[in-house]
Amino acid sequence: MKNLLFLLAFIPIFTFAQEFSEVVEMPGKTAGQLYSSAREWFARSFISENNPLLMDDLISGKIIAKGSIQISDSTKSVDWYPNFTIKVSFKDGRYKAEITDISITTGVSEYSNGTTKPFKEYFDKKETYKMVSDPEWYIKNPPAGVKIGKAAARIAARPNQVISSLITKTESEMMDLLTKLHHQMMKSEDDW
Repeated sequence: MKNLLFLLAFIPIFTFAQEFSEVVEMPGKTAGQLYSSAREWFARSFISENNPLLMDDLISGKIIAKGSIQISDSTKSVDWYPNFTIKVSFKDGRYKAEITDISITTGVSEYSNGTTKPFKEYFDKKETYKMVSDPEWYIKNPPAGVKIGKAAARIAARPNQVISSLITKTESEMMDLLTKLHHQMMKSEDDW
């Protein structure tokens, strides 16, 4: 039982939905060391002209930034841009990483900034998009008095397949950000 509790102390805690969060135990690392590791990660792989730091405070033990990434569907016909806030807080022996305020921008072009909706609007319909992304669903559930063939069902299902895939990819990208941060936090300080 003690071994199980000990192992659980090292497993990050994730919250799934429209926000992602983890608290990770880092025995033997001070808040300053964790801050330094996270700051290096932000500087190397996250911060750019479009993704500035909003807060960078060693004393309060917080780094906060806005971010945006581009995700395309498999046919590259739809681009969507998850926008988010990432916050990392530090205490001796642990850190907390949170990705919040996720929104999706679609329809970006040379002439338009696109339309932005909260990710929650997509996420709450995730199972519905998945269900109606199957052409068989349209064949079994046609509108009253209409018979739908396989070709028409495939065409009707395609937009839902795209959105279902983009929701899954967005979740995966958010988890990947937390994983990359965690790998940086696990690194030892340079010993030169």
